[in-house]
Amino acid sequence: MSWKHWLTDARTGQIVAPIDIPSFSWQMTVSDFGFTTTEKNLGDADESNLTIPWSALNADTPAERSHLLSMGRRALCSAWVYEGVADRRGTPIMWGALGEREDTWLDTTFPVYSPMTLMDGRYAIRDGDFQDGVTYYTHVAYADDAAGSGFATARSGSLYIGVYVDALKASSAKASDYRWSHLKGVDSSDGEPNGTDSSGHQLYLHRAWADSADGKTNFSTTVSAGKKYVGSYTDATLADSSSASKYGWAAWSDGNAADGYPSKTKLNGQQPYLHTAYADSVTGAQGFSTIVSKGKAYYGTYTDYTQANSDSYKSYQWFKSEASAGLSGANGGPGPVGANTNSRSALTFSNLSQRGLASALVNVAVNMKNGGTLPFDLPYLGESGHSSGSYPAWNVQNLNVKTLLTDLANADGGPDITFRPYWSDDRHVRVNLLAGSDADIYLDMDHAPVVLNCFRGGGTLEDLTVDYKTPVQRIFATGAGTDASVVTAIAEDLSQLTGSMDPPMLQESVYSNSDTLTVSLLKQQAQAYLKANRLPLMQLTGSIDVDDTDSNGTLLHPLGSFWPGETFILNVTGFPTLPDGQYRTRLMGMSGDHSSKIKLQFDVMDALF
Repeated sequence: MSWKHWLTDARTGQIVAPIDIPSFSWQMTVSDFGFTTTEKNLGDADESNLTIPWSALNADTPAERSHLLSMGRRALCSAWVYEGVADRRGTPIMWGALGEREDTWLDTTFPVYSPMTLMDGRYAIRDGDFQDGVTYYTHVAYADDAAGSGFATARSGSLYIGVYVDALKASSAKASDYRWSHLKGVDSSDGEPNGTDSSGHQLYLHRAWADSADGKTNFSTTVSAGKKYVGSYTDATLADSSSASKYGWAAWSDGNAADGYPSKTKLNGQQPYLHTAYADSVTGAQGFSTIVSKGKAYYGTYTDYTQANSDSYKSYQWFKSEASAGLSGANGGPGPVGANTNSRSALTFSNLSQRGLASALVNVAVNMKNGGTLPFDLPYLGESGHSSGSYPAWNVQNLNVKTLLTDLANADGGPDITFRPYWSDDRHVRVNLLAGSDADIYLDMDHAPVVLNCFRGGGTLEDLTVDYKTPVQRIFATGAGTDASVVTAIAEDLSQLTGSMDPPMLQESVYSNSDTLTVSLLKQQAQAYLKANRLPLMQLTGSIDVDDTDSNGTLLHPLGSFWPGETFILNVTGFPTLPDGQYRTRLMGMSGDHSSKIKLQFDVMDALF
């Protein structure tokens, strides 16, 4: 019994050549693996480096060696071969792409990137959805009236807020450059500055609302909520007219503003539109509205060349409306979109299972990009469920596929997600995306739980050690945003402190994920973190020999017949701090070297105390 290694084509999985690796170590967790020639901790897959002598390659010339180890083109498949098995390629255990090489006179060193690590270099953006564009900056100022009197870049009792957007980072100190509106969301009785006429006179955009097409029924210049029609006109007078006949009227569809405001100046020869919305959260996800501003704690803006407002809160950059916050200083904040509206294209998925959503993201990463092909199978692609996701291209910094998969798995009720290699035919290796279902978040098992026995001085599980971790009762979680506008959530379970005759002391912890944009998702992540740490954590570690056989010579636990994430039953007898009995555990990680000795790490699922 021994390891056998194969160089393969990274994109197709086709075998290129065998390779001899005489000494190495490896490690594997539920979602990842590492392969290295020096000992490392579990899960350090992105730091694993492999050093092999030139003599290990079946190549005689520099060109042949470079061809075999071409970074970005070759991958490594490591398989375990048993005596008497017809397929001498072995059972694939690990597959990963070769990374950047460092060559010396004697050998070469390179990392092996696991499938999950490869997803760290892919983004959930289809080819063509992200285009060149201008970065716009949103500028905010405050004043005492709609004309900009008492202009300031920091609010201190100001009643009006001014906003404009352009491609310059520095904010203007001229009040006339801003579009002013009442800070607390009360509709103004005055028009809004809207450019100048041919003589340079300031023009004002006036709006009113009514319940009839002529504007005469329930006419109002200040109350928009619930109205059926909106009217507008532009002139050089600041005050709104009280005559309905002066306005041009249009249907106010569903009470929502359909269009943005034309900006004062054209950019690149095109008319940009400034769009405004209001919400109850810093991300815009809660209480989002394009017209109802009264009582809203946040307002959002963006600009583009499309007149219609976006109905997605993710299109807007959000600011706090109250006195405690707001932009201050000389510079504006970058807007979320560029000049080219293609960068506002979004991937949208709905009615999928969680693993269906994971498959959809990986599908974009490998099958919807020129040159993106990898030998991945996605058996859950299109599987129905109750999960959804929207991923706008302009939000590229938060669309890393590995991060999206990790967030999906780490949310409360999120599934295990892993990649597992297999031989698809005589000449190709492929990699299956495997994940738990919505009903059972753990990975599917095609066999009964493996049973291991452990007692002092013997057993199929040897060298048993037990590690403990103090439980946590409260989690403070932070997400996207800065300073006072950061998204926050709390998760706690104080039952241990109040429902016990011998309660433990309070233990608090912090969870942070700057990519989490909504309170609801951050809450799920905090609850998942609490769930994993609210009870005294006990981990069991031991080792097995995958070449061990029973009295008939049958292998007891061959490598490739079990994987991280699966259930194991441990029968423990005589351990100093564990009651004798059966422990239901979950294999969280395994590691080894070029020998048949494997170290296993278990989380206890059902403890006897």
